[in-house]
Amino acid sequence: MEIEKMRSLLVEIYTLTSRSDLNREYYGRMLAYYQRLSIWLDTAIAVGTTGSGVSALTIWDTAYGAFVWGVLSTVSAVLALSKPIFQLNKQVERLSKLFAGHATNYATLVQLASRIRRREEISDEMIATFEAAEAKFVELSQDDDPSPNMALATKCETIVRKRHPPESAWYPTATR
Repeated sequence: MEIEKMRSLLVEIYTLTSRSDLNREYYGRMLAYYQRLSIWLDTAIAVGTTGSGVSALTIWDTAYGAFVWGVLSTVSAVLALSKPIFQLNKQVERLSKLFAGHATNYATLVQLASRIRRREEISDEMIATFEAAEAKFVELSQDDDPSPNMALATKCETIVRKRHPPESAWYPTATR
């Protein structure tokens, strides 16, 4: 493969590697957030139910205890009723799929770039690997957030730019 074509393909590989890493970072952080939210919601619901054991504590027999227990039970009931509306489990499932898919794509592309650098060539098999990763990226993009958290996306972009500075990219030279 001529050097200019090789350089052009490497630019595409490095770009997709960075984009996959950005999505991996973003969806990993979103997944962690929704998992924590789900745990806290489940805990609040469990604490506020009458069968939790918390309802048997003697502190509820005080003057303010009955009021506090009433508020806690009401909040718990509202959270339990609203949980199906928020569908956190579906969000966690979607984010898990996106995180795992982009993480796999990222690892594949990093390995591909490393192999190209070591061998200083791009074989048909390597091109096929890249095209499969590219197709997977497009497939995963169909489930992207329609309105991403831009503050988080910017933070993730900064992390990825530090992880993959342009000057660390390898390109073939004309003197091979």
